Amino acid sequence: MVLRFQEDGVATEDTIAVYEGHLSRTRYLYSFTFCVRFKIFYLHQRGTLLFLYDSVQGRYWMLRGEVWVDKVRVAISHTWHFMPLDRQLWAFRWYHMCFTHNHTTFLIQTFLDGEVVQHTYYDVDRPAFGDYVAVGNGQAFEESYSGDISQVNVWDKILSDEEILKMARCQTDPKGNFISWEGGWTLHNVSSYDLLLPKFCQQEESNIYFWFPQVSDATAQYVCEALGTHLPHVTSLQEAEYLYQLSETTWPDTDHCPLYFWSALNDKKEENVWVASYDHKYVDNSSYWSPNEPNGYRYENCAAVRQDGLIDDDCTWDRCALCTFTEPQRFSFLGTCEPELRNVYFVAYQEEYGGLIFRSYGTYHIRKENGTWIYVDTVKGYTIAKMQVFDPDFPMGRRWWELEKEVCGQDRGGRRLMLLTPCLRHHFTCDDGTCIPHHYRCDLKYDCRDESDELECELISFPKDYHQHLPPRVPGKEDSKLPVVINVVIKSIDVQTVNMAMKLSYEIEMIWFDNRLQYFNLKVNDSLNSPRLDTMMKLWSPLVKLLNTDTIDQSLLAEDATTLVKRMTKPLGRDEGAAAEVDIYSGEENPLSVSRKYATVYACQFDLTLYPFDSQYCDVHLQIVSGQVSFLDVHPSSSVEYLGSHVLNEYQIGEVKVLLGKNYLPGEARVRVPMTRLYGNSILTIYIPSLILMIISYLTLFFRTSIFDVRVMVALTALLVLATLFAQASSSLPQTSYFKMVDIWLLFCVGITFLVIIFHILIDNRLFSQSNQTKVKPLPMPGLYGGDEQLLGLRGRCRWAPSISVEQLEMVAKVFVFLLIISFIIGYLTYIVG
Repeated sequence: MVLRFQEDGVATEDTIAVYEGHLSRTRYLYSFTFCVRFKIFYLHQRGTLLFLYDSVQGRYWMLRGEVWVDKVRVAISHTWHFMPLDRQLWAFRWYHMCFTHNHTTFLIQTFLDGEVVQHTYYDVDRPAFGDYVAVGNGQAFEESYSGDISQVNVWDKILSDEEILKMARCQTDPKGNFISWEGGWTLHNVSSYDLLLPKFCQQEESNIYFWFPQVSDATAQYVCEALGTHLPHVTSLQEAEYLYQLSETTWPDTDHCPLYFWSALNDKKEENVWVASYDHKYVDNSSYWSPNEPNGYRYENCAAVRQDGLIDDDCTWDRCALCTFTEPQRFSFLGTCEPELRNVYFVAYQEEYGGLIFRSYGTYHIRKENGTWIYVDTVKGYTIAKMQVFDPDFPMGRRWWELEKEVCGQDRGGRRLMLLTPCLRHHFTCDDGTCIPHHYRCDLKYDCRDESDELECELISFPKDYHQHLPPRVPGKEDSKLPVVINVVIKSIDVQTVNMAMKLSYEIEMIWFDNRLQYFNLKVNDSLNSPRLDTMMKLWSPLVKLLNTDTIDQSLLAEDATTLVKRMTKPLGRDEGAAAEVDIYSGEENPLSVSRKYATVYACQFDLTLYPFDSQYCDVHLQIVSGQVSFLDVHPSSSVEYLGSHVLNEYQIGEVKVLLGKNYLPGEARVRVPMTRLYGNSILTIYIPSLILMIISYLTLFFRTSIFDVRVMVALTALLVLATLFAQASSSLPQTSYFKMVDIWLLFCVGITFLVIIFHILIDNRLFSQSNQTKVKPLPMPGLYGGDEQLLGLRGRCRWAPSISVEQLEMVAKVFVFLLIISFIIGYLTYIVG
């Protein structure tokens, strides 16, 4: 059995079904399961499915189940809990719903079509009981229910998830042991009918047809697609004949399209290439044309249905339009600021041939009176707005309405743009009422046939008190600082050692949250969330100061800057005042990003003591100076990325990083670029040549002693070349007041060469002395000059006088210079490595 309440949607207090089964106030409900199957027609303030009442104590809320479009509510012993649904309920569709309450674990669950959609924990602390049960009303007309109800059952136990799922899938039909659907019901202004159990879970096969006489092809295409369907696509002669007979039987007392009605096909783009107008896909339809058709060539480019098949027809002629539905469509009327979804959602009806009326789930209608479309409140009995004249004369799509009452704070007498659309929530409605996926909106290409999807793509909403010169401040946290993320992407690095500078080609990105703003329709692809230039220039943005360069303060907001809104969260909801599907995002949770490219030379302070075996770093000093710097801070998640080659001509770039220090200025961050010098070139051009020259000068000690000119000339030549090499190396480096390691090396090489030359001079002088002593003189006879005593004294003096030979002096020079060179090299390398 199915009970039908308020089929006309008129709310009354006396539409109710009262339970006839046995009830006792002494039978308490602690843990329980309550299930019901229902189909909504209309919704008043809320729809009451069932309520249990204790007449002795006058307690109306002992057990109650209520339904809205997007939520349900269960009341247990005067405690009630809203349960938001994971999907919105449609009118004219069967739903199966169960509530379970476990009084030991305090768990309350909501099942929709056999699946748990919501749960909560609450200690009710008392059982439910009563002596009166009713279905379809809550003892007030605004709580009454409009629709069908069946299978109302209550158990004094908790059914398993599997049992509930089987009931929802029409596999079982158990009866409650506290309230049973077969317990009997007394009906008051309620009708009933029987339905087989499987029918609850089967899609209804009956079609719904809307007919519109005397319209052009363009209007016919618009009407059907704006109603959420298409013109018929006839695939056989039998289908054409069936539709023709249907037009005769549906409205027998009218001009029921006696000749033709429009098809979805056309060959406007290419002759005899027939495509469906709604998706432009090619259709092979050669088998169901009328005889001698198509024959209109380029003068007739639309297809119309005739009893004997399709014909080639002139698109501008007036024919009938047939729109077919398998179930009632749900329309949304947007731009009205209605807080209740029951007054936003409408269903279309055709109560007269060629006519339309849209009835909301709640109290509003959109209908045509005296040739004008009006938006009316049927409960209070007044007109809210009238649609301005538009061709075609239908309300589907984006239309201007003259206000008779205040709407969204806009006074009567003005005009307001509002939208009546069959599109689902994840779609966008074009001006002509057709639907495209919502992410196609404002994606820099046209997707609507009327190209309306790329119009009014406002991304940012500014409050009235927004001031560009004021940074965002968090309400209630006036002492807190605004964290700004600085991300630097370095494209290339050019180190100028002589000038103590570093030239960078880079991009600075700053990210911050502005809680004053709201954003519209953010895309998952952040590159599509870019505001227009005029909007961008109204934003507050951090001003960057480059501290270690001559460049002035840099503003990231400029024509060559890239501004994006990064989508981080789901939307807060829809803008109920917008005549479009506008999702609103919070500026407090979705950051702004501004990036700009630069090419800047930064001053560096290099310590060249270990040159060319040194490791350097150069810092990029950045400071945020917009507004009061005490209100701004660099966020610790700031980062830097280097995209260029890590091996330069002179350096190897290490890991680039961002430094944040307590000793830095307020709002300051430093990007440190570590560099290790590549000393291979210095080894080849300085160390190896100088070492070779030093060895050459040392090897002159092994030349024959007699060729003094050659030895000295070679040593002097090496000395001159070393001096030239020293001068060249010094000219390619910054002038410093301290010695560099390369200076010490070259000075040592020069010094060794000079020492070798000194040894050559000493050796040559000793050689000269020995050559003079080899010239023998006659010795005096004994007694000639003082006798034997005198001679003995002379011999003694010659024997004890210090005398070093040339060979000994050469050996000392060779050993001393060699040991000096080896000791220096070992000490030099040890110092460099250490």
